[in-house]
Amino acid sequence: MTTVTVNIPAAIAAPRGAALVGLLYSTLASSLSQWRQARRLADSRSAEAANLRAYAWQIMNQDRGYAADLLSAADRHEWT
Repeated sequence: MTTVTVNIPAAIAAPRGAALVGLLYSTLASSLSQWRQARRLADSRSAEAANLRAYAWQIMNQDRGYAADLLSAADRHEWT
């Protein structure tokens, strides 16, 4: 006859407040991630608008109306 001993581990309770701290950490990490992504988008929009403004100033002598349209488009692009 063969016997097998099976050990069942005792249940270990999580430290008090661990679930709350985990929830707070995940919320903070998610918020930080969203903020960084929004900041990256705002930086890229500012850079694109700056490039468009530089181009508009280059063609200001040839066509003032078109350059003015480009400058206003850069402003709209940066702030919307």
